[in-house]
Amino acid sequence: MSRVRWAGLAALLGGLLCVLLTPIQASIFSRADAPPLVLAAGPLLDLANRIHGTFGPRLGLDEYYLYGRMFFLVYLAVIAGLVGLHALQSRGVPRERLWFRVVLGGLSLALVGDVVAYWGGSGDISESPVQGLGFTFEMLAVLVVLIGSVFYGRITLRGNVVPTWAAWLLVIAGPAAIPVVFLTNYIPHGAVLPLSLAMAVVGYFLLTRGRRADRQMRSRV
Repeated sequence: MSRVRWAGLAALLGGLLCVLLTPIQASIFSRADAPPLVLAAGPLLDLANRIHGTFGPRLGLDEYYLYGRMFFLVYLAVIAGLVGLHALQSRGVPRERLWFRVVLGGLSLALVGDVVAYWGGSGDISESPVQGLGFTFEMLAVLVVLIGSVFYGRITLRGNVVPTWAAWLLVIAGPAAIPVVFLTNYIPHGAVLPLSLAMAVVGYFLLTRGRRADRQMRSRV
């Protein structure tokens, strides 16, 4: 399997993971005051409680940290999809490399902040200056990513790597983060969810495009 196809597969799985983690973490954060959209995922929340009951005590982690520590995988998956997309459209597209670096840099910094916030301790994050700094750092980086994704999506519209409607998902991912945060009442998952879903769709096309490329290469041998 080519690197582009691996990147597409990672982006697909990352989008799915973000969809699962968002209502779980939003429910843990808001508890009884969780928004209706979050509470609608009742069966998933029940499953998450059972999983935590099995593994949480063994790991010495409460629900917040058990699931929060998984979120760095979402950032890694989005980064993989972005790199795969860049590999296919970097040539001949004006300013593509600039905005690719902006989004990639923002995602990398958000990843670092997320690891510090969730892996830097297992107590109340509001009482840990280091973890609090990591969370703040992550949120600022996510803001850069969401702004940069609008411009990178517009650039992707000029290429011929993914369908136009898929490129538009990247464009609207930034603005869409605002209503999603209000609907879930949780960050960073709510803010990153639209982008992770957009990259999951892009990842699907990277996966299928890579498969076609592999077939063409085999047919030439």
